[in-house]
Amino acid sequence: MTDTNETAAQRDRSPAFPVVSLEAALGKLTEFEAHFKRTAARPEKIGDAWGIKTKAYVDRIAAALRYFGLLEYQGSGKDRGIVISEEGRKYLRAHQEETKQEVIKKAALLPKQIAKFWGEWGPDRPAEAACMDLLIQKHGFSDSGARDFLKVYDATISYAGLSESDKIDPEQEKGTEEEEGNAEEWTSKPVWPKPPASPPPAPPQGKVNLMAAERELTTGLLAKEASFRLIVSGKIGVKEIERLIQKLEIDKEILADQEGDTSEEAAN
Repeated sequence: MTDTNETAAQRDRSPAFPVVSLEAALGKLTEFEAHFKRTAARPEKIGDAWGIKTKAYVDRIAAALRYFGLLEYQGSGKDRGIVISEEGRKYLRAHQEETKQEVIKKAALLPKQIAKFWGEWGPDRPAEAACMDLLIQKHGFSDSGARDFLKVYDATISYAGLSESDKIDPEQEKGTEEEEGNAEEWTSKPVWPKPPASPPPAPPQGKVNLMAAERELTTGLLAKEASFRLIVSGKIGVKEIERLIQKLEIDKEILADQEGDTSEEAAN
């Protein structure tokens, strides 16, 4: 895919899934290790390993490796970095093909959406048109999102060599999804605080006392009973505003996922 396509994909509100197949993700893992060795990579520097400068594309590649359990976050705040996971190192260090294949099969079914549809379809995936209708009409995928997902799904299942014996037990599928939901906080998205399930009560009207060096950057109305004040400190420029927008986009996706899960539970 081109960087332009990846930027467009970033705006797609289909359910989240790896943007590249498992085989491609393992190739990126090898390049990551060659560049960073055993050093934790700063999130803003991770694209250096792949020679990619477009941040949206880098973020989605990194997210794909976290989906497959190959990379993970280490530390928090200013000390947060991205490192190769235990399973990722197991794959890179293994000399026996059997050991590598064990990691590959496990990684293939770590992404929630791939595990979900492998559990439904198994080795005999329905025809393309039937899958497209199912993904778009019942599972909230966009047309382009459904096409991209099927490409990643097919390539990953084929590369992992999954067979009927690897099919997820329906009795275990629900538990697997619950585990995936918890894992996604660490492996598919940066570790930001989760927004509350429902909006907190509006704060009492009145002036909020500012601490030293703080100032009010902007205020506004969000809804009939919701408004905001943005309090900042230090020098704020275009780069800082762009980071704030990216942070809000991530929080929005997390909240959308939570609302989607709530809707599915209500429907069931």
